[in-house]
Amino acid sequence: MKTEHDILEKVGRKTGFTVPDNYFDSVRCKIMENLPEYQEKKPEKLSMWRKVQPYVYMAAMFAGIWCMMKMFHMMTSADLSLDNPPESVALAMADADHSEWYIPSDNAEVFMIEDDICSQYSSFDDFKKDFDNPSL
Repeated sequence: MKTEHDILEKVGRKTGFTVPDNYFDSVRCKIMENLPEYQEKKPEKLSMWRKVQPYVYMAAMFAGIWCMMKMFHMMTSADLSLDNPPESVALAMADADHSEWYIPSDNAEVFMIEDDICSQYSSFDDFKKDFDNPSL
């Protein structure tokens, strides 16, 4: 098999594509002559809503962000007071005997806490008074 080492000598540098003389000088004028006339559009009159719309959307966005931040704040902040600081609750929990908290599942019917509370208190306000009483 015979290979040719210098293919450019065989084919040459001419590609066969040519541009007419002074083509790029006159092409712009020819294109501009063939274009249709430009018709200017009359500016449309905006309604009041179209004028105010961006500001209403921006106000709604800020209101949404405010509501979202308020909800995050409400979800993360616990009800803390000086009467019941978390450190004292943690210490009380650490010192308490946890064995008394355990209620066996087979004796759960014996502990009818809801019935006892309902029989002791006639209204929620009575329960709240006893619950908020610091002397108990």
